[in-house]
Amino acid sequence: MVAAKGFPPMTDVLTELPDEAGAWQRRRSVPGWIFSFGLHFAVFVTLGLTIRSTPRGAGELATREGGIVLVHRAAGKAQYFSDEAGSDAPASAAAAKANPAAFAPESFQPAQLPGPQLPTGPGPLVGAMPGQGVPGATGLTGSGTGNKGGPLGRGHDYGVETKVFGVPGRGSKFVYVFDRSASMNGYEGRPLSAAKRELIASLQSLQNVHQFQIIFYNENPQLMELFRGQTPGLVFGDEPGKKLAERFIGGVFADGGTAHMKALSLALRMNPDVIFFLTDADEPKLRRDELDRIRTLNRGTTINAIEFGAGPSSGARNFLTQLAAENGGGHAYVDVTRLPR
Repeated sequence: MVAAKGFPPMTDVLTELPDEAGAWQRRRSVPGWIFSFGLHFAVFVTLGLTIRSTPRGAGELATREGGIVLVHRAAGKAQYFSDEAGSDAPASAAAAKANPAAFAPESFQPAQLPGPQLPTGPGPLVGAMPGQGVPGATGLTGSGTGNKGGPLGRGHDYGVETKVFGVPGRGSKFVYVFDRSASMNGYEGRPLSAAKRELIASLQSLQNVHQFQIIFYNENPQLMELFRGQTPGLVFGDEPGKKLAERFIGGVFADGGTAHMKALSLALRMNPDVIFFLTDADEPKLRRDELDRIRTLNRGTTINAIEFGAGPSSGARNFLTQLAAENGGGHAYVDVTRLPR
């Protein structure tokens, strides 16, 4: 083949083309390999940084099923006990069940409430029994069982038993209704003085969770005033309450006539468990309609009757024995001539 002037022969061109194409291919393959290597290297670096920045255990929390974690705080440190299977898990769960307060967070510990608290520890809530060996006390009759449930919870007995001249009453709320008419000042004032002593002795049986009120009456009832700013009602049998009662009792004196019904109606409206009713009055008696009225007003209160009289008891039935019998209470007769001076 004849080559044109200034051009190489055709065969030379054809034989040189493959070399040029190969050289071109070789020139392209070097940058592509570098690009691929750089791309993969960037991917691996990115993955590595992502794994390092992820909090340990976050992946497990995303798929882990819910469970129970117990926290035990002691000396400012917290220990966590999970419900995962293991040798310590059953022991931790058993300990938490046996003493849940020890594993509760500090913010959930129960607060101590002010005011009277229920006593703790074994044993019944029964105090000393006054009224034993009282001179002149005879003729104890009736059940005198009182309200055994009390107001502090169904199925629990928070009551206490106390006595007045040997007549027992059991409950959580007590009202003492004592006669202070002029006749209680006879026999050198021994009837009223003995009534006061027995009342204070009865209050000593009460504990902080029990409540009481005192009514001394003649023609009108005189209620024990409570602390300043408090509405008259029941007061707790704690030390402040007992000291308040002692001051009130010490200021009572005998005078005037007698009106039983006013005082008893006032006491029943307080809905106590037990009423101790003490009088020396033969007259006026409670009429039949008044006894019926008392039974209508009564909502489960036990009424105990203590009768003061001069000389031995005749044993005859009177309005006081009726009052006690019709209201689940007991009755006792006290010979005031045998009371100590």
